[in-house]
Amino acid sequence: MAATDRSRSEAAKQRRQDQLQRWLGSETDQTGPGTRDGSTGTGTRRARVRFAQGAVFMAACSAGDREEVALLLRQGADINHANIDGLTALHQACIDENAEMVQFLVESGSDVNRGDNEGWTPLHAAASCGFIQITKYLIEHGARVGAVNSEGELPLDVATEDAMERLLKGEIRKQGVDVDLARREEERVMLADANEVLAGSGMLTPHPNTKATALHVAAAKGYIEVMK
Repeated sequence: MAATDRSRSEAAKQRRQDQLQRWLGSETDQTGPGTRDGSTGTGTRRARVRFAQGAVFMAACSAGDREEVALLLRQGADINHANIDGLTALHQACIDENAEMVQFLVESGSDVNRGDNEGWTPLHAAASCGFIQITKYLIEHGARVGAVNSEGELPLDVATEDAMERLLKGEIRKQGVDVDLARREEERVMLADANEVLAGSGMLTPHPNTKATALHVAAAKGYIEVMK
């Protein structure tokens, strides 16, 4: 891997690790001593235990402990549980180049097309890091090569290695993906939603974390038709 490619891979890993650390800190802090020692027993405690289970599940996946992950899933852990940044265990396994955990999660039902808060799917993550085998596996199991992130980027657009670009371009041709149409998909969906609002059958709901509405996003991205 070239120096610039290695730097990008490390930057991607660090970004996801930072997200994980922020999440573990915020959610485990919510458990409180009552949850850990079992001294309280109300609906609030049950909610806190659920948050703690998500943190434990992500940590077990990150550690590559498949037995623990399987146990947590049997106990009801949500395989698609995400942190405040939208990061799931599958995203993390892709960034860590943990092919065995990627396979285990996918075979256990993890959503291969789940985007984080910036629209990065696991395929975006694997492509940006240059992990060919994981990328191939994700595609073979339904990952969409035409998925776009919040910047309108396909996995191909965030790939930095020639081999990865060849792989993704080949899949795009094979699947007949219209790249230009894919990049306009967000605007098309937002326009349809805006028409529903105008027709009285929908509503502008702020994002739970950023508080931004579709109008804010449309203005920031220059979606003139949506703003109209």
